[in-house]
Amino acid sequence: MAALRPLSSPVRQLLAGTLVVALAVIVEVAVLSSSSSGAPPRHLESMFQDDDHLVYTSTATVTATLERLQRLGVDTIRVTVLWKALAPRPASASPPPGFDGSDPASYPRAAWAPYDRLVVLARARGITVDFDLTAPGPLWAMARGAPSVRYADHWLPSARDFGQFVAAVGRRYSGSYEPTGAGTVLPRVRYWSIWNEPNQPGWLAPQWKTAGSRTSMLAPALYRAYANAAYEALSGTGHRPGPDTILVGELAPEGCEPGGSCVYSRLNRSIPPIPFVRALYCLDSGDRRLTGPAAARLGCPRSGDPSAFVAANPSLFQATGFAHHPYSFFLGPAVSVSDPNFVPLSDLSRLERVLDAAFGAYGVSRRLDLYLTEYGYETNPPNPFRGVAPATQSRYLDEAAYMAWRDTRVRALSQFLLYDSPPDTRFRPGTLGYWSTFQTGLLYQGGLAKPSLASYRLPLFVPNPLPATGRLVLVWAMLRPGPHERSQRAQVQWRAPAGGPFRTLETVSVEDPTGVLAAHVAVPGAGLVRVAWRAPSGQAYYSRTVGVGGR
Repeated sequence: MAALRPLSSPVRQLLAGTLVVALAVIVEVAVLSSSSSGAPPRHLESMFQDDDHLVYTSTATVTATLERLQRLGVDTIRVTVLWKALAPRPASASPPPGFDGSDPASYPRAAWAPYDRLVVLARARGITVDFDLTAPGPLWAMARGAPSVRYADHWLPSARDFGQFVAAVGRRYSGSYEPTGAGTVLPRVRYWSIWNEPNQPGWLAPQWKTAGSRTSMLAPALYRAYANAAYEALSGTGHRPGPDTILVGELAPEGCEPGGSCVYSRLNRSIPPIPFVRALYCLDSGDRRLTGPAAARLGCPRSGDPSAFVAANPSLFQATGFAHHPYSFFLGPAVSVSDPNFVPLSDLSRLERVLDAAFGAYGVSRRLDLYLTEYGYETNPPNPFRGVAPATQSRYLDEAAYMAWRDTRVRALSQFLLYDSPPDTRFRPGTLGYWSTFQTGLLYQGGLAKPSLASYRLPLFVPNPLPATGRLVLVWAMLRPGPHERSQRAQVQWRAPAGGPFRTLETVSVEDPTGVLAAHVAVPGAGLVRVAWRAPSGQAYYSRTVGVGGR
């Protein structure tokens, strides 16, 4: 969903009721395990993305942005590494004479500078960098025949050339590469994503192909080739699952359905994630392995030993996890959508079931974890045409964090944008086109904070704020910036609706490696709850408040 930027510009309740006074206060701190077998608690990564303030800007801005993200408790930043931005002569039909696509030295030195700077500055602040390697790419690596310039830089890209590009990036950030004249070795990058939203025509085209009167999906087969080329290139430069995190997928949550209203032509209709994943793994709609002509139409083997498909596609079966962008857009994160092919946050089980079916169909005993590498809510203001109220954004993001934590297969949840994207000045102010960029930031474009900035640091969610009389209230929170290697203490606090000071109901020891507090608390009556926490620095932080009551 991250917006493409041209290379020439800097590169998108209070609820009331009554509760009978409880006789006791019982607190349970939940320690989340990855399985019921006593495995160590997992760490849910707090991921963030804002390329404009981390890549395409001044060193001062990058430094200030990283320091702010560090104070928010961010673990990982996702960065779009555009093939086109690094490649030499990207607008030419041919690369420079003697060009070696796998050699970092064959790429313009200045093009590497923003990424070199970022990995150095991020490592100094303890923040991991996830490089998302993706088109658009140079025209010399694309097939001819794109229907318009709109698609030319991502039209049937060469898998070979893409693999060489990935090899160059992997080699440069292998932890042993010293650029000419630098006098120092660049830090190692241990986190990789392959492509961005290959089920969307803005990132990979065409999505479909025709043979006679039949139209078939093409993008899944293309992406399968790119993922394998990238996986092999990363492996060849010392990056493998285990020491590194390598993600495939990176899918958008929706697509065009037959008979639906789509803004693209027939061959460039976006593909919903569920049919895309089935085609990627060569499954039919019943999650059985495709054979015969149906398989051939999707670039799959017509028959044969399923283990041969596994061996031929290491990226699909050996990757660390499957990345997904589970936007709910303007619906609450818990709202399920009726289309079974769409996968917003509330319906992650659909994606999990298909992935499990794919692995089962090929006899691979493994459950692939999910990495939610893009997510967010646009706000109105500033966008007068779409978005939720800023306070609603804050509440939705807190609920989304709770939902991601609750799903034991989810390993990361990303916030897309710190600052709102600037409007598209190619359109007249006040028009829909002018506001067609992303206003998902925790800060307005000018730097004024939305309520979500504070709540991101210390999210709070109460799944059932109106329990039956005498029932306990589950209070869930996350101390994002806390030093999670050691125990922290936080307070669950309450005050009456009429006002007055908050009083502490219970002090909770937080041992969870993600900084999660999950406490069942009996409150004295209808009112507001919040979580208070004092950081080791002495700074006091407070969550937003949530109304609780009885019924």
